[in-house]
Amino acid sequence: MQVSQVNKYYNEIDLNEFFITIRAYKFFIFFTFIVGIILGGAYYYAIDKKYTSEAIFQINSSRNQNLNFGGDLAALASIANFGDSTKTNTLPIDKINGRLFIESIDDLINFKDDIFFNDFDSSAHDPFWEKKLKILTDTKKTTSKSVENEAIWQKIRKVYAENILISATPNGSSKITVTHTDPDRAALIANTIMDKIINDLKNTNDQEQDDRLKYLANTLGNALSDLEASQSKLKTFTLENSALPLESFAKGSLQLELLREQSSRTNELFDAVSELSELLQKNTTTQKDYQILRKKFPIVDQVEFRRVLGQNEIISSWSWPTAYSTKAVLATLLERKNKLKSQIEILQVEAARSRKALSIYSKLERESQIAEATYTVLIEQVKAQSIAAGYRPNQASVYEFATSSISPSTPSILLFASLGAILGFFIGCILSLIFDLRKNVYRSKKHIISSGEAEFNLNLRPLNVFQSRSFEKMKSIQVKKSFPSLRDLAIEINNSGNNTFKILTSSKSKIKSTDLAKALAIYMQTNDKKIGIVSFSQKNSNSFNENIMLSNETFIINENWENISMLTPNHEMNVIKTLSDTNFVESLKIINKKFDLMFLCADDADSFSLLRALQSENNFHITLTKTRCTKSDTLPIMRSISQIQGLLYD
Repeated sequence: MQVSQVNKYYNEIDLNEFFITIRAYKFFIFFTFIVGIILGGAYYYAIDKKYTSEAIFQINSSRNQNLNFGGDLAALASIANFGDSTKTNTLPIDKINGRLFIESIDDLINFKDDIFFNDFDSSAHDPFWEKKLKILTDTKKTTSKSVENEAIWQKIRKVYAENILISATPNGSSKITVTHTDPDRAALIANTIMDKIINDLKNTNDQEQDDRLKYLANTLGNALSDLEASQSKLKTFTLENSALPLESFAKGSLQLELLREQSSRTNELFDAVSELSELLQKNTTTQKDYQILRKKFPIVDQVEFRRVLGQNEIISSWSWPTAYSTKAVLATLLERKNKLKSQIEILQVEAARSRKALSIYSKLERESQIAEATYTVLIEQVKAQSIAAGYRPNQASVYEFATSSISPSTPSILLFASLGAILGFFIGCILSLIFDLRKNVYRSKKHIISSGEAEFNLNLRPLNVFQSRSFEKMKSIQVKKSFPSLRDLAIEINNSGNNTFKILTSSKSKIKSTDLAKALAIYMQTNDKKIGIVSFSQKNSNSFNENIMLSNETFIINENWENISMLTPNHEMNVIKTLSDTNFVESLKIINKKFDLMFLCADDADSFSLLRALQSENNFHITLTKTRCTKSDTLPIMRSISQIQGLLYD
């Protein structure tokens, strides 16, 4: 029977219930936890392990390749790109990871025969369907030797890049780390790569030094040839021209400057005399005219001007010369002017020639000095390189050779054990949840209380002491100890009224409904109060005392203790048939009138039959439950049949 009403609380995810479920299956989860650790360890010993070897070395970071020059020689050397030079030798990582380097060490390591690097299977190169298609179409196999060889090298290079690491240590040294399934092979590969790097570096440095020496020798020969050529040109120029072009140019420049000054002075005198001649011809010889002439030509007041005209050299004394003398002076100045002009032109030509000769001479002299300086620098460089060529130091220092590892680097047994433990724990939790869902029971007391929706709820655990006890034992227990739960139950039962059936049901609880009814009867029993307990459990249907008189045709008294009577259905009829009798309710009411208080008890599946049989009556229903034992659909089904007034949980 299914119930359509679904409890809202039950559909929600409660972490508390999740942890309660995990706790309930803690031994199973612990078992899966141990199994996970065992399986992780077994898998660790079954798989291939990898070993790591390391080789540490250092390449010298710098080396002085040339001589140190001082003063002007150092400046010339730096201009000519010679002199001090520092070379940094860094680890060629790109070269080491390149295919050419890998192929170069293949003769020493033999990657192709190493299964770890080369697991290429030529027979598995083509897919199955492609092989069949080639057979049907009679097509020749397209995987040639070159294609197969390329596939092998691509595989080797991939594994090489994944398992060989070249890095730098914090102190600046170089470290080669090789991972391999064979520890001896890992050490061999690391040492081979280190030796190859050191040998290649040494050969490169030696070749570079030889090439540098050869280059310097050729350059020195060219510099000597340039020096001889420049000196020869300078000598030829000296023979063809003056040996002192700078002095000749300076002398000509000085003479030209003097002539230009004389020419400028003569022009000023000529202009002033020319203006004076015009005034004399116009006969304008007043004092005002003199002032105008003086202002226009200041040279008029100078001694040189008056001396040329034959005038008084005293400035304050001025007399106008004659027109005839003025014309004569003017003609003399014009002749002098033309003569100076002619001399200046001649000197300008000579100065230009001297300047050109000086420029050529300076150029030849500068070239000669540069050639001589270059030759000096180069010859010193060649001497230094020739000395250094005989000493070729080792440029690498080995700090640690790779050795065979005694323990695998990967994988870690702790890692596999941890992963196995975690996996076992999660699998145990998942299986626990699955088992719990299949079991379909209440996980917590909170869940039971929410699903029961009873008017009052009590903890059943203190009452478990009455389980399968006799009346005498129950009485002695109640005398020794007080039970608040019995008191609260008695109060609720007394408040329910006399016209209701007091129904006690249990669902997988530790204490059965009959035991609780007996404990309540002892607690509520008085001298004048008769209490009856009727058990509807099938397993107790045949247990009765034949010496006890029959109450009626339906029920018999199985046991009497003081004023408490234990009743069961007639032994000739089982429980199911008793509840299905049409006169069951009337018979139950007749028996109920003979007792002041009567409890109707049923356990597990019989509880539903009893509740359905009395569904139309006025009932006071108390049910007993137990977490992780009571089915989660029990209480909703009971509530759909009869309301639950009291819920006892454990």
